[in-house]
Amino acid sequence: MIGVCNKTMRRWEKQEKITCFITIGNHRRFTVQEIQRVLNKNIAARATGKDSNGIKCAVYGRVSSHKQKKRGDLEIQIKALETWCKNSNFHVSNIYKDLGSGLNTNRKALWRLIRDAKMGQFSHVIVNYKDRLTRFGFRYLKEYLDVFHVKIIGVHKLENKALETELVEDLVSIIQSFSGRLYGMRSHENKKTCTLPV
Repeated sequence: MIGVCNKTMRRWEKQEKITCFITIGNHRRFTVQEIQRVLNKNIAARATGKDSNGIKCAVYGRVSSHKQKKRGDLEIQIKALETWCKNSNFHVSNIYKDLGSGLNTNRKALWRLIRDAKMGQFSHVIVNYKDRLTRFGFRYLKEYLDVFHVKIIGVHKLENKALETELVEDLVSIIQSFSGRLYGMRSHENKKTCTLPV
């Protein structure tokens, strides 16, 4: 419900951030009411969106290929976002980095960002361009994060393109994504059927 591990719960209990009762077998038990109290506290804190360092935010960076990551593009992207946040009185509390297509729904860092947003760890998500988060369905993601009072800020706006250009780029992205998955499946099948000569 809270989205943290057992060690964190034990630490919070020692710090008296959350209360529990101990069973005869020396196990901690937390009531649903106490969990809800902590969740409500996080939501209230997020409503202000600030801590002593400024507005709490998360930065998210993504590159599509290993070549881009190796070249240092991902780190450059994150550093640029951190600089922007510092100059705009945003305090970076969370950093998320992904390697993969904007069409890939299995990006671990993006799912972690969504869970942490739900937990009230920050009030804003800062990205270079909105398509770093997702190529399609950005509005769905924005509406979902709005429920938890988390706003998305794109530092740079995407250039205005002709509708035909956008459609072609979207189509190319879809073809690239499906081609990558198809080649990956074939490679996996080939590895299974390959046998060494005796």
